Amino acid sequence: MNAKRGAASLLLGVLLAACAGTPATPTPVGSLSPVPITTPGPTAIPALPNASPVASPAASTAQTPVPTPASTAAPRPRPTVAPTPSSCAKPKVHVVVSGDTLWDIARQYGVTLQALLAANPQITDRSLIRVGEEVTISPIDLGTLGGDGSVAHAINNRGQVVGGGEMASRYYHAFLWQDGVMTDLGTLEGDDSSGATAINDHGQVVGWSVGPSGQVRAFLWEAGVMTDLGSLGWDKPMPTAINNRGQVVGVSYMPGGFPRAFLWQDGVMTDLGLPEGARSSSASDINDRGQIVGESLYGSLFHAVLWQDGVLTDLGTLGGTGTLVGTGASAVAINERGVILGVSESASRALHPVLWQDGVLTDLGTLTNSRTSANGLNEQGQVIGATQTAVLFDDGAMIDLGMLEGYGLGSAKAINDCGQVVGSLWGIDIDDAPERAVMWTR
Repeated sequence: MNAKRGAASLLLGVLLAACAGTPATPTPVGSLSPVPITTPGPTAIPALPNASPVASPAASTAQTPVPTPASTAAPRPRPTVAPTPSSCAKPKVHVVVSGDTLWDIARQYGVTLQALLAANPQITDRSLIRVGEEVTISPIDLGTLGGDGSVAHAINNRGQVVGGGEMASRYYHAFLWQDGVMTDLGTLEGDDSSGATAINDHGQVVGWSVGPSGQVRAFLWEAGVMTDLGSLGWDKPMPTAINNRGQVVGVSYMPGGFPRAFLWQDGVMTDLGLPEGARSSSASDINDRGQIVGESLYGSLFHAVLWQDGVLTDLGTLGGTGTLVGTGASAVAINERGVILGVSESASRALHPVLWQDGVLTDLGTLTNSRTSANGLNEQGQVIGATQTAVLFDDGAMIDLGMLEGYGLGSAKAINDCGQVVGSLWGIDIDDAPERAVMWTR
């Protein structure tokens, strides 16, 4: 793997197989019994001040936080910022003039016809567009930091996007994109590469920074200042999400390479622990109520899990046995209503995107015959992911979001409450087209 693709791969993991099926009837998960956490060290989730009350069993594990360096500055909790029509960034549009066709418009902006149709559901007859009509242009290329490639990883409700952009030096740096401008966020002192993995509605950004020796450090960027979040004393702390209270979750690696989920808040990084019998854990997302989702590994089988008030709950699966590349089920995102998005292997060994809500597991189905990833959801219940292309699940329909011309593969990585989606496109062959961060709008 060359340096460019190696840096980008820390931000982007995409399933590149075709997928199949139709949405299934919701399946009761049954009794989702809390699983006691047993660890030899720091484990419990700390108390969450000012959080909305969540009913759950009492925690049975005492907290033993692991401090980060004293210089770590903790962000203050802030209220959730809900999107409003005025806060949603306006899409790029083309005003139809006499003689225009959708095909001509697609070619003019370098997008596929499928992308235009996906972005404009109001167009029911592709041969009939009217003079003066506004056609939303999607996706849009977010650019780079001077090099060839870029990857987008997250978007907030203000339309700010973060990820990693290649510079002329061929190193990747974390970026913040807003209103057509991509800003280099730099690195921690002494490092040469970085990538941003998440952003909240206050513009606080988290990610990783790495130096010539290969040591990975977690950072929080706010108002131009990048702060080292410290570690659990293990290797490669990698933040995956930050909520609007400034709480950060992610994964760190123990000796031997097994990952462990962590929570960082108020300058303290805490090991979330392991359920009894598990070999590893990772945290994927946290909402403003402090509910955390991720996965734990038992043998070769992953279980989707929820951490809440110090208690871990196993969320169940579609019946897979872990025969598909060690897969069972994994939770990847949670919204403020407590709806959890993930993937689960079915009894037929296909990987399906699924939702967990109120003790019921719902299979969202797949496109063709094997696997579909799930990467994010918003408060409206829209879900995004990937087959070989970026897809949106909306109102029971699975929609291919389309491409920039010249690209063959893609993945949608995050969606905000305005319905804006970010992700990346790349060529079918590694040399066909540079990896590129894009935003889709409908």
